[in-house]
Amino acid sequence: MKFSTANSPTLDSERTNATSRVFAKALSQCIRRLQSLSGSNRSSEAGVTLLECLVGIAIIAVTATLILPPLFIASASRAQNRRAEQAFQIAQDEIDRIQALVASGRHNATNLPASAGAFTNGANVGPPTGVAGVRKCVNTGLANQYTGTGVGVLQAIPIDIDGITVNGDPCAPEFYMQVFRSVSPNDTAPGGTRQNSFILGVRVYSAIARDNFGSMATPVQPAALNITSGTGSQRVRPLVVLYPRMTWSDQGTTLCQLHQQGGTPCP
Repeated sequence: MKFSTANSPTLDSERTNATSRVFAKALSQCIRRLQSLSGSNRSSEAGVTLLECLVGIAIIAVTATLILPPLFIASASRAQNRRAEQAFQIAQDEIDRIQALVASGRHNATNLPASAGAFTNGANVGPPTGVAGVRKCVNTGLANQYTGTGVGVLQAIPIDIDGITVNGDPCAPEFYMQVFRSVSPNDTAPGGTRQNSFILGVRVYSAIARDNFGSMATPVQPAALNITSGTGSQRVRPLVVLYPRMTWSDQGTTLCQLHQQGGTPCP
């Protein structure tokens, strides 16, 4: 899974750097001017030129003070929104994978995410307390790849979306995903191994939330993606939270199981 890095804050960075270069150049020219006047007779004309130079520095400083903060805010907000879009795609990929299992009738308990019990409000399921022993990498040839099972309810799965090696790790995560499902006695027919209906929970966290696993609040609320000059609430809240209901329908065996739940044999 390779994600595009389009719409990066490169333009904002270039503008910020350009403003800094202009200010530094003006300051350097004024310093050289002062050095050239040192030890020499300063005429009234030279004095006026020096004054103009100092006024120019003051104007540039005020302009930079007014321009730089909005640029920083725009850059941080754009990066935050880009991460949220990538997180949503990760969550949607997981939902699509499980929907395919349900549609084909292959959604046995062993093929589905871990059970979080008979909940009706996914926000009341606790946030991650640790990291899973499996991961999802761009390089599918790496070991310990996530296959959809073997992950506890409170474990977060590392997600790598760019395949860039960081500190020797070829699967350095940019995100963490928590996934679970509801299980209710009324959702599964007697003697059946497949649920007719269940709530799927998918949360995707930014990598910067890793250090706060185990100390996040319940109920879990998504991060507020407001205008920001920093990371906002991404350190303690997921970027994306989805709780779709999965229903096994249009299957002949589903009707049979419904009859069995009512105490009558299959027609």
